Parts: sequence; C-alpha cells; structure tokens
Amino acid sequence: MASLMDEHFRVDQPRPHDIVDNPLQIAGLGGGFEANIGIRVIDGNGDAIVTTHTTNSNLASQWQDTVGLMHVPATANGLVEVGPGTGADEVPAWVSIPVIFGIALVHEYSGFYLYTVQPGDTLGAIAASEAAGGLFDDSESWHPIHRANSHIIHDPNKIRPGMVLRIPSAF
Repeated sequence: MASLMDEHFRVDQPRPHDIVDNPLQIAGLGGGFEANIGIRVIDGNGDAIVTTHTTNSNLASQWQDTVGLMHVPATANGLVEVGPGTGADEVPAWVSIPVIFGIALVHEYSGFYLYTVQPGDTLGAIAASEAAGGLFDDSESWHPIHRANSHIIHDPNKIRPGMVLRIPSAF
C-alpha cells in the first residue's frame, strides 16, 4: 500500500532536460523520511558528483535546496535524483530527472540563447554565426550546441527549420 509520501513526492525544478547551472537549484513538494530528502547528482557515466540531503517535514510541503557541483561533470548529460532519505548510496532514488550540465557545455556557462532553425542551417553554420554570440571559434565547434539539445537532436546532420535550439553562452 502506497503511503501519502509515495503518492505526493515530486520535483518541480529542474525539469527534464533543463540546462542546469552551478550551483544547481532543486525544488519540489513532498516530505522526507525522518524529515530528510536525499539528493544525488550523477553524470552520464553513472558517477555521483554530489550526494547530500536537505531537511523538510515528514508531511507533504514545499522544499528547495541549492547544490554546488564540486567539479565539471565528465559528461554534459546527467541525472538529478531526489527522494525521501539521506541521499546515501543505499537509499533508492524516488525521482530521477535527466539534465544537461551547463558547465560541461562551455567554460563559465551563464545561460543560453534561443535560436529558431532557418532553411539551410546546419549546426556548424549556427556555431559560426552571430546567433552563437561569438562563443564558438568556427563551424567545427557545434558540439556544445548539439549536447545542449540532445533531447531533440538525435542526428546532428538532421535539424529542421522551425526547431528552437538552445545556444549555450558564457559572459
């Protein structure tokens, strides 16, 4: 039989496939086992970057925490896992959210621009254009744009007019 906590635990931030900053903002609704909510941040290789917890009530209520990443993740893609508990390895995650680490895309990541793909565009042409804000040196520097949009671009040679891409930026 599911408890109130099982049925009402959710993560509102980050959302699936968000590009996340460092420090990472995490928020949701729910209670924690003995008032603890475990948080694990994992890179695409399955390695834990951060394992911590925040404190909340045993009742369903809003919670939030800020988690600093100790180093640049080995991969741009990763997971934020959150659930009732301490966040220790033996505690199973209740909610797993796929994310993209901004600091793994570009050095000193500070956000992204939105760009609508035009007829004839390629990722290389976008990387070399003003749309990329001068961040990328040449048309061969399109990989961060692909990784920032990997949830919608499965083949980097197949982008379509009308697609809205996130162009990572550093100020």
